[in-house]
Amino acid sequence: MRTLFQHFLTGSIRNVLIITKMDSHLIRQKALQFLSGPIQIDLRAELEVMKERAAAQRKKEDLLWRELCGLTATHGSVVHAEEFMAMYDERLAFHRLPANKEERTRVIFNALKDAKVPRFREEKSENLSSNYDRVKGMGGPEEATKVMLSLKGKKQKIKWIRQFDGVGEKYSRDIWMDIYDPDFHDSIALDTRVKNFAKLIGLNATRSVDLEKQLLDFARECNLSGWELDRLIFNFGELILQKLKYQDAVLNNQSLNASRP
Repeated sequence: MRTLFQHFLTGSIRNVLIITKMDSHLIRQKALQFLSGPIQIDLRAELEVMKERAAAQRKKEDLLWRELCGLTATHGSVVHAEEFMAMYDERLAFHRLPANKEERTRVIFNALKDAKVPRFREEKSENLSSNYDRVKGMGGPEEATKVMLSLKGKKQKIKWIRQFDGVGEKYSRDIWMDIYDPDFHDSIALDTRVKNFAKLIGLNATRSVDLEKQLLDFARECNLSGWELDRLIFNFGELILQKLKYQDAVLNNQSLNASRP
């Protein structure tokens, strides 16, 4: 499985269907166009698209607040996170939230509920509401973002971001990786998806620091950075594994047929 993965990433695989936020008619047209022709995927081209999106996100004046809202949407589960963030401009932007904490918490909770975000709604709304006060104390989202982007070095950035409620070990890396921060190009956020993927390719270190090192070594074998491997697993991990399992089954079947008299 591990060797197949390396061949899959280093081979020539072209043209992927990119689905962003669009209406169902356009999605149908894109799907028809993609599925009616040779179905080929260029994961490395997808990585470049992800980097472009990260660069665009980094330029947002309210970057920090957006990232904290994104954390609220994805903590514990990414289900319906996109629906929650789609409410950002109208309901979750910093200037749209009530100054009163109780009212603000209720607005955030209702947004989570309306988006059908499935887990920890009360905890998430409390955390984001408290983070609002913290960001306000820094002079607002624009000033807080300036401070965020002025930080130097991985340790300082992790320590600073962890002052916000709900930001644990994984998200203290994830937030920086979301914006393709140079200090985190060789980092991997060890969530359940990444750990399961690592196990399937034979990486089973018990300590997080050791598992990350194993994954980084594997990424280099694939001519990838840690960030690139992390994003591929998150966005295409299931697709990659299904592809590899299919290839493995085909190879085994060919080998079995070749051995028959």
